[in-house]
Amino acid sequence: MNNIGMIDKGGYGIGDMVRSQRKRYLPLPDFEGSTQAETVFNIYGQQIDENYSRSLMEHTDLPIEQVVWLDRVQKKLKVADEQANLLRKARLIEGRKPNFFVSAVVAKVTNTQNQYVLNKGFDDDHCKRTILKRLKLGPATGDQLRQLVLNQLPAVLSDKEKETKVKNLRTALRLRGLEGVFIEVAPNGPPRGAGAVWRIKE
Repeated sequence: MNNIGMIDKGGYGIGDMVRSQRKRYLPLPDFEGSTQAETVFNIYGQQIDENYSRSLMEHTDLPIEQVVWLDRVQKKLKVADEQANLLRKARLIEGRKPNFFVSAVVAKVTNTQNQYVLNKGFDDDHCKRTILKRLKLGPATGDQLRQLVLNQLPAVLSDKEKETKVKNLRTALRLRGLEGVFIEVAPNGPPRGAGAVWRIKE
């Protein structure tokens, strides 16, 4: 196509589209969905997050490659390990693979502090103290404790990962306790599961 004059120069179209999307503060185009037999070029006609997209595209001190990688994080798309390591070293992302999210540094720039807090969640000790406060009022089932701390867990975790996290918190309090306080399963109920009754160990 370049040789017969159908395009101005090789590679011009995609590069121009990337620049155009950035100027319009829209998510950058990508090739998600492509196969060995077919190339798919996705162009986004609307913003994923208005504040995030506009502010991030205007934050011109970020190198273009980091803008592209952060754009993929915004879209919940896969980021290469090397790219993730560079973004983490630059303190631009947090979280564990594959659940990366934008760090507080960029969240402050892009006015997404609320989403950052939801993504990060509360630390383990905070969740453990919440469980202990509840059990000091009386015994509670595993399901009740799960509902208690569910909204305190990182929003980037899947439902299954949250279930595992809650179980790990209970196990940690049973085996290691917190500030000298331990919990245990009451002997007059199910030994495990959502119906097991937990209490402060005397």
